[in-house]
Amino acid sequence: MELQVSDERITGLRDGVPVGWVDFDVTDGVARLYHTEVLPTMRNTGAGTELVVSVLEWFRDNTTHRIVGVCPFVPVVIKRHPEFAELTTR
Repeated sequence: MELQVSDERITGLRDGVPVGWVDFDVTDGVARLYHTEVLPTMRNTGAGTELVVSVLEWFRDNTTHRIVGVCPFVPVVIKRHPEFAELTTR
């Protein structure tokens, strides 16, 4: 999934078409992922999980921020993908 990153939102794209976004903020080295939204036409396609996994990969590869999943879906994805658990404690 391709990502477009701005100051407070990361938008996920499949083949150039937006599928959803994750709203976040960063304070004192902690990235709080507040809200995940998937477009209605993309729901129940795995797009939400793919989006959150891509966002977690982006934070892992491009920052040293600790992740706090305020959005209840983020901890669910981290539990399903334990390779991202370290992001919650760094």
